Amino acid sequence: MITLDRRDGERPGPVRPNAGEAELGYMFQPEAWGFGYATEACAAALDWFAGGHPGEPVVLCTQTANVHSMRVAAKLGFIEVERFEAYGAEQWFGVWHPVTQSD
Repeated sequence: MITLDRRDGERPGPVRPNAGEAELGYMFQPEAWGFGYATEACAAALDWFAGGHPGEPVVLCTQTANVHSMRVAAKLGFIEVERFEAYGAEQWFGVWHPVTQSD
């Protein structure tokens, strides 16, 4: 499952003054782990999003203990913005900026 939802401004880590950023989420069954499906599907979702929302950043939040999710975020080009505690664990918050023609 891949989601792109607008992030609630009350949550930690906004990257825009008015918040409301698009947030990428993903969840795959363990049987699908390790084949690159998450990276491929999320890259396609980000490309689709960038086509409809040129120049708009996308954020992602995951637990630092989730090594696989951290690896997917890195492969997709997310850059760390901050870390914080939530749900009893350290969270990683990153942002992805689409490549534009002038980049």
